[in-house]
Amino acid sequence: MTTPETTAGTSAPAGVASGFERGLQRGDNPQVGGADGAASTTLDSRWLGTWRRPGSRRRAPCRVCGHTFRLDDTVYLRHAEDGKLADVTHHLRNLPCSGEAPPAAGPPDPTAQAAFFRGVDLTDPPPDTLHTARLMPGDPVLGQPQRRNACFVCTHTFRLFETVVVCPCSPEAPGCRKAVHQDPARGLGCFEQWRSELTVKQCPMNFRTLRRD
Repeated sequence: MTTPETTAGTSAPAGVASGFERGLQRGDNPQVGGADGAASTTLDSRWLGTWRRPGSRRRAPCRVCGHTFRLDDTVYLRHAEDGKLADVTHHLRNLPCSGEAPPAAGPPDPTAQAAFFRGVDLTDPPPDTLHTARLMPGDPVLGQPQRRNACFVCTHTFRLFETVVVCPCSPEAPGCRKAVHQDPARGLGCFEQWRSELTVKQCPMNFRTLRRD
């Protein structure tokens, strides 16, 4: 008689263990269903906050672009044979990290996008009092895929063409390149939230005490 293959660390056959793990994921997030493929990020999505890639102790951003996962991001899920979530990558037109997007839906042209946003800012400039800057290609605030910079209020990484305030302690005369989101169109009013609540008591760069104006 052939003995069913079991999963390491359990006494259950591999198929049962895999089905159980996928069932747990379906219970946590019904729209995913424990299957490989595209999924939308919701408040119930494991990869939104505490999920760790197997073998890592760190909160796992996308392994391709290095950006954090946000609500409503479309992602691509891959599972191991035991049913556990093994990999999550972005599955967006501007972040085609999954490699599974149809060829006809390739990434947009960043040069054309940059020209578009320059036109937007020229036609409808942001208020001078906020001293916002738009993150264009090559801006050091963006960082690199291996080491992305993140907003210290929402903790999400900065993405191309978002607007930020550089040196929030002194935006009118920046003394550093520390940045914080200020992009209401994308639901990221982090600078105004920080300024109104003063959630950070010290400058993130030189640790001097901050005071509300």
